[in-house]
Amino acid sequence: MIELSDRLEPFVLEIPKVELHLHLEGAIPLPILLNFIRKRGKDNSIKNLEDLKKRLVYSNFTQFIKVWLWKNSFITEYEDFEELTYRVLQTLSQQNVKYVEAFYSPRDFTFRNKKLSASGITESLIKGKKRAFDDFGIKSELIIDLVRDYGPRMGMNLMDELAGFLGQGVIGIGLGGSEKLFPAGFFTKVYQKARDRGFRLTAHAGETAGAKSIWTALDELAAERIGHGLRAYEDPRLVDYLKERQIPLEICVVSNIRTKVCKSFKEHPVRNYFKDGLMVTVNSDDPTMFDTSITNEYLVLIQKFGFSLEEIRKVNFNSIEASFMSDKEKDTMKETFNKEWEELISKYF
Repeated sequence: MIELSDRLEPFVLEIPKVELHLHLEGAIPLPILLNFIRKRGKDNSIKNLEDLKKRLVYSNFTQFIKVWLWKNSFITEYEDFEELTYRVLQTLSQQNVKYVEAFYSPRDFTFRNKKLSASGITESLIKGKKRAFDDFGIKSELIIDLVRDYGPRMGMNLMDELAGFLGQGVIGIGLGGSEKLFPAGFFTKVYQKARDRGFRLTAHAGETAGAKSIWTALDELAAERIGHGLRAYEDPRLVDYLKERQIPLEICVVSNIRTKVCKSFKEHPVRNYFKDGLMVTVNSDDPTMFDTSITNEYLVLIQKFGFSLEEIRKVNFNSIEASFMSDKEKDTMKETFNKEWEELISKYF
């Protein structure tokens, strides 16, 4: 007799998925990153995949950012961006991810490498995602991560430079980086202009800073979704507001544990948020950096938090609803999801 646990992992791997909070540079498959490191020849301490895995361990969020920038130093050519996008989307398609909205942070590269431009990087990413769609059928849209640390002026310049890609592969803007040092309110004018231009809006908030940061992202930036939202529970009024407005939370459980912004699975609020009726979505954030995947994130919900399969289905429907797809695209995605879900239920259970 096959145990439920033996059926669960292949079932979760095969269910159709939508992911809304994934950083392309943090999702690069380890063999591809190792190849870039070898090609650049700048770090002889990384000889194999095991060495690389040991580097990807963090004592806090600040150290994570340092390792993030170290990793980026090996991505130096336009073809690197095309290749990493193609390989990331290939990995997602192997988990039956149908659609992903992926962040990318061009200033992390152009700031240090004058050979690169934000528009050139964007063109390369679009080539990679078109190849992935042709080969694997996975749909994707890009979200420009302005990165708080570069300040609002550079954020405005970046948004202006890339405005021509809106609707041509780029769908929105986001705001990652050092949340405590660079509050969301600094970027109010950038977000106002982006909204006027037609960019969709999300922002990291409540990850390393508290509930006030989330309020600012909602009130001053008019963010349509909140990246993480981990610390919303610090303000019951905010939790009520998120529930009432059904503002989507881009929850990234394993990320929060690995960066130590949440001490343990036991302390993570995802179960309470879902139980209280908030619009919870689940995402892998930087799967390579955190040794996770979107499949693993769903398994974590089941195994660590006791989510039922019907609750997993609801979380996935939340992701479809919270996406920046058109209503027609959402309806098509829901039909596809329902059809495949029922087939897989019959297959495994």
